[in-house]
Amino acid sequence: MVIAARPGGEMTDHPALVILRLGIVGVGAIVTLWGLRLAVRTRGHRNTYLPLTAGFALVTLGAVVEGILFEFFGWSLSAAHTAEAFIGAFGFALILVSIQRSQV
Repeated sequence: MVIAARPGGEMTDHPALVILRLGIVGVGAIVTLWGLRLAVRTRGHRNTYLPLTAGFALVTLGAVVEGILFEFFGWSLSAAHTAEAFIGAFGFALILVSIQRSQV
């Protein structure tokens, strides 16, 4: 692996990070699309599946946002990762809401 230095002096394993983030985005997109299809097909459980789908979409979006902030806006890796963590936390909160609704 190539280790690259960023302007702030951070050392990153850049190709590995890019490949992992692309994998997360790919799988997350598939899970989100399947969840959306499930929500559309099962009208009786739509209030459960829509927050579930939105949660997975936000977790996936967090991976995209982290990469964009790091690559194109020059944020440090730790700052971009913090932004991703906030988006992911909100996504997981929506997933939790969906699980709670399914138990009612």
